[in-house]
Amino acid sequence: MDFAKIAVGVILTLIVVGGLLYIFYSRTNAVEKTGYGSLIMLSLVSLMIPVFWIFENNNQAEAKTQQYQLALDRGVVQYVQNCLFECYDIKNGKLADVKYNGYTLAELNALNDDNLHQIIAGGIYNPKAPAPPNLNLVPRSDQFGGTLQSDYVEYLFQLIRSADPAYLQKNNLPPGNGFDKVADYLQNNAPSQYQAAVTAGQAGQFGTATDMTKQNAITIDIVTSASCPPAPACFKTPNVKVKVGTEITWVNQDTQAHTVTAIQGTDTAAPKPAPDIFDSGLSHLIPTGGKFTYKVTEAAYNANPDHTLIYYCEVHPAMLAELAVVQ
Repeated sequence: MDFAKIAVGVILTLIVVGGLLYIFYSRTNAVEKTGYGSLIMLSLVSLMIPVFWIFENNNQAEAKTQQYQLALDRGVVQYVQNCLFECYDIKNGKLADVKYNGYTLAELNALNDDNLHQIIAGGIYNPKAPAPPNLNLVPRSDQFGGTLQSDYVEYLFQLIRSADPAYLQKNNLPPGNGFDKVADYLQNNAPSQYQAAVTAGQAGQFGTATDMTKQNAITIDIVTSASCPPAPACFKTPNVKVKVGTEITWVNQDTQAHTVTAIQGTDTAAPKPAPDIFDSGLSHLIPTGGKFTYKVTEAAYNANPDHTLIYYCEVHPAMLAELAVVQ
């Protein structure tokens, strides 16, 4: 509520009314008093209109905020009940690697409102992501043979948009990512799902690391297999634990050329190269049978707080793997 505007309106009203009352009582003629009384009443009503308008606008704003918060709470429930395939992990008690229908939140919030509604209502799954084993796991609205009612679709829409601060600011909505409520909701209402997400978070998207810390030199092949789609190829050992000083050699066993490039941070949706750590380079693609060698440095160990380092093929960004680095 805008108390400053209300206070200004009240003060102005009191000043004007006080002045008119002074004029009114300084007169002795009853007719004049009656006329001034009417004028005072008219002025008072006129000046109170803006105050009432401010009150009404603030009441509407509060109602909008309450409805939005209610939509987020219901969106959390719908998300937990309907998103059942590789939707999230829980790391350190917080939701991580959040997706909906195979799309990251960044990908979803890059869409316009109509397209986002279509993906939610139509159960459109990301064609670049691994498909769920059972298509019935993909939530869709009752108009498309699913179980989501129209208001459920809207709740999910609002939940996804809550992860976009720019959208919230543009639409005068309170800040706060609704997905921050999911972990607590799971823990209190779906403990088995919570524990499964914790287990997934411990393994990470690359699975449990293969411990190679006792080896001074290792080889990782780039291969083609049934487990690689949507990428044309993948790193045969997607998660390796190595120590600083280990020499890693990647060998391209695929028919296409690739790069081996470290990324900045952990954003796999829009990876950015970190050539200061290692990068075989777009200008020097690793051909079939070719190799790239890198000796693990302190920079790799310090790349992220958990001492993991994600790398990828810059030509095929869906080709991802991870190093767990120890000293």
